[in-house]
Amino acid sequence: MLLPGLADVCDGFVAIERETGLVVGAAGVTQSVRPQSPRGPGVGLHVIEPARGKGIGRQLLSAIESVASARAAEAIFAAHRVELGTVAESDWIRLGFSSHETVETQRLPLAQFEPRLGPLLGRMHDRIPASARIIPLYRANLPGVLTLHLDCMGGDRGDVYRRLRGDGTGAFHPRYSKVLTVDGRIVGCILAHRKDQETAIVDADIVAPAFRGGWANVWLKLEATRGALRLGIKNFEYTSFDHYADTRSFTRKLGGTTVKTTALMIKRLLPNQVKS
Repeated sequence: MLLPGLADVCDGFVAIERETGLVVGAAGVTQSVRPQSPRGPGVGLHVIEPARGKGIGRQLLSAIESVASARAAEAIFAAHRVELGTVAESDWIRLGFSSHETVETQRLPLAQFEPRLGPLLGRMHDRIPASARIIPLYRANLPGVLTLHLDCMGGDRGDVYRRLRGDGTGAFHPRYSKVLTVDGRIVGCILAHRKDQETAIVDADIVAPAFRGGWANVWLKLEATRGALRLGIKNFEYTSFDHYADTRSFTRKLGGTTVKTTALMIKRLLPNQVKS
């Protein structure tokens, strides 16, 4: 209850009030690890309001830092991003965390995709290999899509595969989620789920490194858009990190807006904390 939404916890700790035996705080470390440097797990930490200001949060943090250090982590990350300027951001800062990357949630109307991307794809037509295909997710080799996702974006294997199979909350839509293959090999995908009647959230827009920056990106976006429009979707929402300059530029050019900015909070571990 104190750590809602913290998935795949491998180690957890609780703080218990000596006089009453009540749990007044909890912390957890995720099994999954951020693949980019600095590498490290996600963490969650919460102390109930009446018990705050007594150093409990720092003791819990020390415990999860020890776990992360034993796993040779370079840093720990707040498992959930926080909106800039909020109390949640201030709470993490007091524990020694800082903003590592800002993440923008962007909304893009799909009406602009066809007139903008259709002609562009037409000019790229000669570059598309004859063996290239875009198919809906329900026809794709799911283990292959899972491998691409883990190699390029990371994530929890079990959770990603659950969503690929269409199970549970946030499952990827089998029709407007699209998969790109070349010579039968999976080299790209757009995975999305429905937020409401008119909006789909794009969870992953992945193209293998050898195919980035050209026809593959354009074709995937266009086909995902066409599939979504046929099902009544009018907007895509997605997140972009600071280094996704092309994505943010693309959003502005097509009339999109930034609806929220959040931060990924990090605390780097000292070199003498990390065990090799």
